[in-house]
Amino acid sequence: MKIDKKYIKIQINQTIFEAAEKEGIIIPSSCKKQGKCKECLVEIKTGMENLNPKTQEESHLMGTFRLACQAKIEKEGKIECQTLKRSEISIEEDSSLAKTDYEFDPAVTTNGKKVFIDHQEIDKYQGTLLGLAIDIGTTTVVLKLVDLENAKILKTSSFENPQRYAGTNVMSRIEYDTLFGKKELKRILNAHLAKAILSLTEKPEFIYEVVIGGNTTMRDLFFGLDVASIGQTPYLSITELNQNKGISQSTAIVSIGKKMHLPICSKARVYGLPLIGSHVGADTTATLMAIDFDRENEHVLIMDIGTNTEIVIGNKNNSFAASSPSGPAFEGGGITFGMPALQGAIEKIKITNDDIEINIVGNGKAVGICGSGLIDALGELKRTEKINEVGRFEDDDLFVIEKESNIYITENDINLLAQTKGANAAALNILVKELGIEFDDIQKFYLAGGFGKHIDLEASIRIGLLPDIDRSKFIQIGNAAMEGLVRALFSKSKRDYYEKFIKTIKTVNLESDPDFFDHFVNGCQFIPIC
Repeated sequence: MKIDKKYIKIQINQTIFEAAEKEGIIIPSSCKKQGKCKECLVEIKTGMENLNPKTQEESHLMGTFRLACQAKIEKEGKIECQTLKRSEISIEEDSSLAKTDYEFDPAVTTNGKKVFIDHQEIDKYQGTLLGLAIDIGTTTVVLKLVDLENAKILKTSSFENPQRYAGTNVMSRIEYDTLFGKKELKRILNAHLAKAILSLTEKPEFIYEVVIGGNTTMRDLFFGLDVASIGQTPYLSITELNQNKGISQSTAIVSIGKKMHLPICSKARVYGLPLIGSHVGADTTATLMAIDFDRENEHVLIMDIGTNTEIVIGNKNNSFAASSPSGPAFEGGGITFGMPALQGAIEKIKITNDDIEINIVGNGKAVGICGSGLIDALGELKRTEKINEVGRFEDDDLFVIEKESNIYITENDINLLAQTKGANAAALNILVKELGIEFDDIQKFYLAGGFGKHIDLEASIRIGLLPDIDRSKFIQIGNAAMEGLVRALFSKSKRDYYEKFIKTIKTVNLESDPDFFDHFVNGCQFIPIC
């Protein structure tokens, strides 16, 4: 049997959990292998037929996912599976955003031998004050440990969001949580977070504040809130509904370590940044903090392309925001050989005559194509006229990118990517119209997130993903949300200011715009954005 690329010995009637445990492979669990906590999820790659049928405890699971404590080996044969933490994902951040002189007025302080949060005593001071920033993405979770006494960043960790078994986009996660409830998605994520926290520090009990970012759904799932209202019009979080009713003054969420079941100080504050509106969530708030959007006088645009693409346009005096339900295609979801930017992913493609040059993450054998590689592929197919303006091949019905592993892209793949691109193009057009400007009036065009950091600008413009403007205006800033979360940890006053400032940003419902469908149809074509 092979688990997480490691061969282990197995016995008939042994569960996957038991086999892994004997070989020292740790699979999260908190119910002593009874199938109750739902944390020991594994994805069966091959050999499902050699396992027992799904048990009652697994009846909620779809596809090839099983609970390791319930999946029993019934007969000999090849079995390959992986836990939901395949490998750490490389997170590249823009060093230009990082500071050496952060605004430093943390909520966590000391006075003599006591630790305080906002002047309320929570612990005895033992020489260490730690904080934790967590950015919960639909695909990737990133953690950063910081020193709250000296404004220093200590360590970073990242992993694939284990909730992916419930679907690759926020709507499928909402549907899953609504159908099965019991905060299962919260538990599986927290189990993996606990493991990550313990890998970052030997003194987790000295973590006194945690700041959480993420899109609206990911943030609310983390805190165990009912997310059903986010999945239906008008697509609002419970926290936003409460704010609109006057029940609360902010969409921020506050809890403590004990209630969140994290291995940190039991009285530590766990703070979820406020939302901008609807699906434009706390991660976008963090990104705005990272670029000091509240100080911008010029027209700027911030775009974070992902399963949901968030866009903010304007300046400190007048701004609009929207979320485009672009789908998971550019993150590999639904694409024949699509995958995250893990080892083996083709990330760069160049076609020269009949030759194809590729770059592979890790420089090993190619196993799939990640988002930046898909953009390159489309851009090169369009440049070499192998596809036409509607994404149809001129000669064959697929294009082989890497012959050794037979990795290719099909017209169906291109159609999925075109729809994702179309949704984003429609969002850009509508927001520019709302602000009353032209694309050329934008002075800074920030591309946030790991995907935005790595995409080729010329390829993106050629296929109509980005507008054809002066290239010097594009600023690829990587995981800016994490930089914003760090600033929120280091400065309570900055955090408080943004709770008020983001209320001035107007949220736009794209689908209610009368021109949305026309923009979407035009955006699905491989032509410049107009």
